[in-house]
Amino acid sequence: MLPFTFSGHGLADTNTTTRRLIGIEAGRGVAATVVVLYHSARHLNFIYGLPVLMGIFQFGHAGVDFFFVISGFIILFVHYDDVGSPKRLGRYVSRRFSRIMPTYWVALAFTIILGQLGGHHEFPSLLDLAWSVALLPSRHEPLLGVAWTLQYEIVFYSVFCLLILNRILGLSVFGIWLGWIILVKCGINIVGDLPGSPLSLYNVEFFLGMAVAYWIRNHTVSMPRIILAVGAVLFVAASVAEGTQVINGYTETGRVLYGSTAALIVLGAAEASRQNLITVPKALQVLGAASYSIYLFQFVFIGVLWKLWLFSGLGEEIPPAASFPLLASAGVAGGITMYRLVEYPLMQLVRLRRMRRAFLVSS
Repeated sequence: MLPFTFSGHGLADTNTTTRRLIGIEAGRGVAATVVVLYHSARHLNFIYGLPVLMGIFQFGHAGVDFFFVISGFIILFVHYDDVGSPKRLGRYVSRRFSRIMPTYWVALAFTIILGQLGGHHEFPSLLDLAWSVALLPSRHEPLLGVAWTLQYEIVFYSVFCLLILNRILGLSVFGIWLGWIILVKCGINIVGDLPGSPLSLYNVEFFLGMAVAYWIRNHTVSMPRIILAVGAVLFVAASVAEGTQVINGYTETGRVLYGSTAALIVLGAAEASRQNLITVPKALQVLGAASYSIYLFQFVFIGVLWKLWLFSGLGEEIPPAASFPLLASAGVAGGITMYRLVEYPLMQLVRLRRMRRAFLVSS
């Protein structure tokens, strides 16, 4: 979570699209925040054993499911007119690369440097470093833990390239990919396990997002706020079911429940935004804009705050759970800060280079 990627991880490349889909941007902010809550609770549960806290926020991992559905939606919605237009492939690749990679590389560098300063990890081998820098699918965990979602995104982006090159070719490959996933889930797999799990059910969430985008592009959705509310209620119901151990949200059941309900939320939010039926508070707009940085840098700031917490000695005087809001706030606030200091300036720099290149070509 991709990119929006979980993203991808950028809602749009134009202000017009952002205004039209402000509800989707807010959804990304909420998704990034619940992931931070989940990781903060998991950190404390691992150290102190706090099952109640973990149970309350365990659903937060489903923010990734939300990211993947949004990613599928955004890529097709924004690049709908690029399908079957190979001349636009360079523009698509440039946008995806510049939106994802520069900020990710900064987060990766921070992670490696802090790991070395903390003495927790050996410096990665050149091969592991190169693999993580490239975000290629792998059977090994990336150096920046949350980047596993970006590996899924890269595969999806790559297949979408085929759709831009040739509509029939792209649709055929997407159809084969989806059919292959279904066969594997039915116990039929003649190829075996592949690096990066391109046959995981997570990938179906990209398809759900694309289906929503296609529908929005070609139809008007009735009662979008009701659809949004129903999707939100069902998503919360699945979260409660996981928190009470009625379901295991880490299994394929979780992917089906969270993915389908996220698709309803995206459908309702997108159409309600398009019809100007919802308003988004400023705080959610800020979270949405910074969601990629919040997702990427959360471990950096949670780790730094945790070290300060231990150094202060407060952990010995007050209940461990008291550090939870501080850890979560650090993850979110740190991400917003990095958006303003790193991600946004990088986007502006890339945009300026594009304008200069376009000017030179036209002149």
